[in-house]
Amino acid sequence: MNRLRDRLAENARGEIGQASAVAREVLDCPGQLDALVALLADDDATVVAHAAHAAMQVALDRPDLFQGRAAHLISLLARPGPWERGEQLPKILARLDLEKGEASRLAKILLGKLDERSTIAAASALSALVELACTGRIEPAVARRAHSRALASPRKALAARARRLAQKVRDLG
Repeated sequence: MNRLRDRLAENARGEIGQASAVAREVLDCPGQLDALVALLADDDATVVAHAAHAAMQVALDRPDLFQGRAAHLISLLARPGPWERGEQLPKILARLDLEKGEASRLAKILLGKLDERSTIAAASALSALVELACTGRIEPAVARRAHSRALASPRKALAARARRLAQKVRDLG
């Protein structure tokens, strides 16, 4: 894990750094996923940011690798921390087969994330709520309320994300 951590500590937090290379390495050797997930709780915000980006890249290709880790990822999302974790974990979690209790807990956390200081994290939370509703894992009314809140937000980027999701929300019925 130290080698992985050292690589993810490289470069500035706002840069991708070694995240893509680490993601490729984890995809080639899935046994390293536990070490990557552990770094999502690191004390260094740069490590967490890069680990979150790497984890998302892994999830794009192999969301199945995260099955069985949903409860842990939900717990990490609930904790305060770098906005990158709040941006990427909802995207990962929305791709997983969640148990009803997990989906419900996740929805509550995501609703709270709509008030997150980071507009990017708030927008990711909204997108995940809509995805959870579209796939029947949460009640559509939850996503509709979140969508209405986001549409009325003074944060332009969050309101813009809500406008982009409007058709999906209408399709919820």
